[in-house]
Amino acid sequence: MKILLVNIDKGWGGGQEHLRSLAAELKSAGCAPHFLCREGSPSSRAFASSGFPIWPLWGGGAGALRSLCRTAALLRKERFDIVMVTREHDLVRTVLADKLAFPFGRRGKLVACYHTATARRQLFIGAVDGVVCISTFVRERLRAGNRRIAPPVTILYNGISVADGPGPDKFSLQRQRRFFTGLGFPLIGMVGAFFKNQLELVEMMPRLKREFPQLMVALVGDDSDPGLTVPLVEKVRELGLVDSVIFTGKIPHERLADAYFDFDLTVSTFRREGFGLVHLESLAAGTPVVVYDEGGQVDIFRGTSAGVVVEGGAAEFAEAVAALLRNHDARFAMGREGVRLVNATFSVAAMGRRYLEFFSALTGTAQGNPTRADMP
Repeated sequence: MKILLVNIDKGWGGGQEHLRSLAAELKSAGCAPHFLCREGSPSSRAFASSGFPIWPLWGGGAGALRSLCRTAALLRKERFDIVMVTREHDLVRTVLADKLAFPFGRRGKLVACYHTATARRQLFIGAVDGVVCISTFVRERLRAGNRRIAPPVTILYNGISVADGPGPDKFSLQRQRRFFTGLGFPLIGMVGAFFKNQLELVEMMPRLKREFPQLMVALVGDDSDPGLTVPLVEKVRELGLVDSVIFTGKIPHERLADAYFDFDLTVSTFRREGFGLVHLESLAAGTPVVVYDEGGQVDIFRGTSAGVVVEGGAAEFAEAVAALLRNHDARFAMGREGVRLVNATFSVAAMGRRYLEFFSALTGTAQGNPTRADMP
């Protein structure tokens, strides 16, 4: 199966890491993934370094028409079985290129994939053959603004690379911290961009510190934007928490597992998360999670005991955090369940199988049967 993944981002982040992992799984299953990327972008360089064929998107602005024609020529020449648009901003140009390439119908299938929750009107969404959303929340937001979506909408969960697990020392109060060396119990982490409502967590801290005076909170994420960071720093100072809050900046990806290992809990007060790869990374490290009952992360924890999903507001959230910090046995049991859950349901291998089954059903190709891309 020959697949084109359309990703016209300027930079490189978690979404691109996810696509690279997905492409690697599809390749290991016998598919032939290709990428359409902005020419010279970090994404094009990174995907190319992983051995995938890269097709550059030429030009922009005044060069948009030329870019459209060249993309259409690419689609005609390569005859992809699947063309999947991975960002909503690229849907219109991809549909137009497809129509230009195949004005009287095509053999391959066009898929729109949604990773963020949007209710914006999606032009030409009716022209695709399938829609993928990464969570129930993303699907319902999309439907709220596009009530006449013609193709079926399928939920396909993300996955992460699974290591050997955190090791037995994770489930001990005496464990040595690997990244936050020298810190004691309790240490709470919140990982993510600084527009994700970290302020609410900071405002909960005085309540939590009354019971846990030694509480430390690490806010992990890119803190280079003053517009996002300054209000947080000012609130920390106002509440007298300067010695209790750590702004780590962006931690290198290869060190994140150590940070998650160190946390006694991770939390998120963000209510609009599309899915929450950060939660999977925490669970894989044996660290349970506390979240609100809103957003795509609810799908991760529904029917499991790997975390706590809080109904209510800040008071209920703070009590859920405190209850887990009080009960070490319950917290460690949740941590072990989180490792099991990620291995069973949210690994990259499981994600790859889900996408392959979806693509095979869409194209009418039985898994394992040769397609044009597989034949000599």
